[in-house]
Order: sequence, then structure tokens, then C-alpha cells
Amino acid sequence: MKRDAQMINKEKSSDVKRCVRCVMPENYPGITLNPEGVCNFCRYFEGRWRSWSDNTEEQAKSKAKLERIFENAKRKGKRYDALLGISGGKDSSYCLYICKEVYGLNVLTCTRDNGFMSEEGKERVNKLIQIFDVPHLYYADPFSQELAGIFMRKTGNFCAPCELFSFNIHAMLAREYDIPLIVMGSSSRTDGAPPKKLNPWDPWYFRNVLKGESFKERLNCSFYANYIIKEGLTRLLGHRRMILLPDYLDWDEKQIARMFEEKYGIHFGHEHSDCLVDDLKDYLYARKCGGTSTRAVKYSLLIRTGRMSREEALEKLSEEDYSIPPASLDYFLEIVDMSREEFEAASEKSPEAYLSIISRIFNAIRLRIRKQAA
Repeated sequence: MKRDAQMINKEKSSDVKRCVRCVMPENYPGITLNPEGVCNFCRYFEGRWRSWSDNTEEQAKSKAKLERIFENAKRKGKRYDALLGISGGKDSSYCLYICKEVYGLNVLTCTRDNGFMSEEGKERVNKLIQIFDVPHLYYADPFSQELAGIFMRKTGNFCAPCELFSFNIHAMLAREYDIPLIVMGSSSRTDGAPPKKLNPWDPWYFRNVLKGESFKERLNCSFYANYIIKEGLTRLLGHRRMILLPDYLDWDEKQIARMFEEKYGIHFGHEHSDCLVDDLKDYLYARKCGGTSTRAVKYSLLIRTGRMSREEALEKLSEEDYSIPPASLDYFLEIVDMSREEFEAASEKSPEAYLSIISRIFNAIRLRIRKQAA
């Protein structure tokens, strides 16, 4: 049966018209193909990143710029030079390695448990703390799982509470400890993300979704209180910087994984193995994106950066099947107290109904800051 399913998927994959350079399909939200068959994501990447990717001199300049930023942070004489969230994944782990071992920064690390963090991810976080001997703060909010259920029921997407939780933790700690840098391992050059209209997490959207719910005081006393505006102003005025590390350095995920396994005995497993419902997230996005999950977006980025061939990406996509929900669905339903029928009905919904004009402006600014096409 599995073999037959894979054959069917290959046929479906070959029937889809895709960008001639990457593997993005023509039915993906926000995509356009020019007369040569090249998608707007590839064209945007060419304008933003191609000269950097192909030019060792430009890469050296960006590395030197990063070194100046780090040195400037050290000269401020604060207790911590940088704040870094670690999830147990390879990107945040490599950020810790770069900051602590390569540049000698005094780093405060933190982990936010959204209620769906795997034991595997927690074990890796504990290993990282011990290996690199860094102070660490762990945050879990019991409100997280409840909010995941509410957002799933109303918007068909349960990721927004996790996104806002993560931002707020970083903003809160950076202010509390007066830390000049927040370092992150995500970048539009290396990370595949769903369309912003399907994954908003700004406070205005958050507030709209929660209208009519009866826990305003609990929300104000949780990690979901509004930090984003004050933190944005702090950065705008130059008192703090957010550094997306892959914007400045070469970022080969296979080499990173190999280095950690050989040097520290840490094995990362599949991507986002720190989240117990990551495959369910992909399933939902695929339903809203014409059958295309964020994996296709990731593979396309790997093709553009020369880390994967188009043929290899097509082969991987042909083995995926989003026609049936993953096994993690039962776990999710139990956690959020939801029936399969409720889930199926909710999965047809979209966050767009809760997006205000301010939300749309905010998301447009996010795209410009993170150098993303859509």
C-alpha cells in the first residue's frame, strides 16, 4: 500500500507545474511565474542574496560587520552581551556555538516550552547548557496548550501562540537584563516559512482571535501580554539589535549537524524534532497551500543556495503524502480536548478573517525586515 501511495504521489508531483529553478508549484499562495517559468521567490532571492552567495568578498564583509557588532556589544560592559533562545534544534545550537566558542560572548540562554516540546528536544537543550556552560532560563506557560486549541478552532492554525510566546520571552528578558543583542538562527536565506497571511502572530491579530473569550486577566498575567510595541521602539531607537546569524555567515545545515555529532555527540534527527506536532503543522499548511507544505519552501531555498539539487527535492516531495493526517493528530486532539470532526471543520478556516489593517501593515514590515518575498 505504501509503495502504491508513493507511485500516486510521484504522478501527482509530475503533473504539477513548478518553477523551473526550484520546486515551488504554481498553485502556492502568492506565487507568480514569469514567461521563462521562474517564480517570484527565486527572482526575489536573486536580487536579495545571489551576489552575497556567489561572492566571497561580500561574505567576508558581512562577517567583518558581524564581528564589529559583537565587539560593540562587548564594549557596553553589560552582564550579558547577547540573549539566545535554544530549542534543541541545529540552528539555535549552532548560534550558541558561534556566539560562545567562536566569538567569546557572554550569553544568556532561554527556552520556551509551548506545551508541545519533545523530550528529545529537552534532552538536547540540557546537553547544550552543560557543554557550553551557559546560564539558562526555562519557561513554560500552562496557558499555551489551551490557546493552541482556541486558535485551531477559530483560525485553522495553532502556531500563533507559540510564535508570540517566543517573541515575548526574548523581549522580556532582553529588557530585564539590559542585553544589547538578541541572536537568532532564522533567516529568509535559509528558512522556509508559510505565507504570512496563514501564520500571523502580531498582537492585533491575537486580540481579535481572543475577542469574546473569558480569560482577559489570565492573558495579561501570562507570557502572552503585549511586549511587541515597546520592544520594536527599543530596537528602532538603537538600544538593542536583533541579529539573524545566517544573514552574516555561511550556513550549511548538513555540516552543522555533522560537526555537532562528531564533536559533541549530539544528534539532531529530523528537522524540528523538538516539536511533537510539527508534522501536523505541515499537514495543515499543505491543505491551505494547494497540497504544498513548508518542506517544499525549504527544499526550494536549499536549491537556491546550492545545498540540494532540484531532482533530489522532487524525489523527496514525491514521497510525501498529505492526504491523510499524521499520527500526531490524536495526541494534539487529546491535549486540546477536540474531536476529529471539530478538527476537520476547523482545518478549513483561515487566520485571514481576524487580520486587521494594522496586522497587514505589520506583516508587510516583517517581510521587508526579514528580506522575504511573501
